[in-house]
Amino acid sequence: MKKLATYCLLAAIGLSLIITSCKKDEDEVKLPVVAFQTGTGYIDGNTVAGYGDTLLFGLRLESSGEVALVKLKITMNGQTKLDSTFNQMTFNMDYSAIKGLDNKETWVFELTDLDGHVNMASVEVTALFGQINTYNSILLGAQENTLTASFLSFTGGTYTLYFQADAFNHQADIDLFCFYEDTPTHQNFMTLAAPGSNISGIFNGPTAPENYTTKNVTYFSETTVTPAGFDAIANDAMLLASFDFANKFKKANELAVGNVYAFRIQSGKTGMFKVKSVTNGNDGLLEIAVKIQQ
Repeated sequence: MKKLATYCLLAAIGLSLIITSCKKDEDEVKLPVVAFQTGTGYIDGNTVAGYGDTLLFGLRLESSGEVALVKLKITMNGQTKLDSTFNQMTFNMDYSAIKGLDNKETWVFELTDLDGHVNMASVEVTALFGQINTYNSILLGAQENTLTASFLSFTGGTYTLYFQADAFNHQADIDLFCFYEDTPTHQNFMTLAAPGSNISGIFNGPTAPENYTTKNVTYFSETTVTPAGFDAIANDAMLLASFDFANKFKKANELAVGNVYAFRIQSGKTGMFKVKSVTNGNDGLLEIAVKIQQ
């Protein structure tokens, strides 16, 4: 009798295990699949990128085989970039974005099926921003200032100042010059421009910029960056982001303390300057701080 009871107990336990196992299999949730395309140009794992680089994600979205896919949500650092609904069993797509100013971007791709099951994949893009040179104080004299040079070059990974006569002998190096103008027809006041801006009648004699045979062009765009924001810049991302190709000009005029301009010189390097002090007049003085790509 005791043996029979033992056999019955073992049988009950075995049956219970079989039922439990079947129940687990039946209750197992099958999630939709989010996978990345591989190949040239695609990002399929954590990577690095510079400001303005194109980020291309190739997505392979597949259902569990039981219900359709209904929603894809893409976020970057918690900000929704795409929230799309559809009804398909499989779906392939490319999604592209531009690398922004954040030092690290976490991209999350969240896929939902008709039963509400969610699966996701993520990628981290770490910034690879360019280094810059910082010059905390550059003094430039207006056209009649005999004590402070008016012409500025960023050639050779540094900056060099030239007086008018010497600048003529370094035409290919001149990126900026300083002048003051207040006439009935032109109220530019304290201004920065370049030989390629076609400004004439400011500097006198045969060494004036209008007589150059090599005339570099520098473009300027006014920014909304504050002086404190300028001081905080540590790489070239903000310089590149602040230069407005749609609103660029060949001079920065009416300069006043606190102005912050982005600029792009003939060589293609982008920089930014902050006006620190201004003494107006044809013999005036301009002090700027500069940050420029190395």
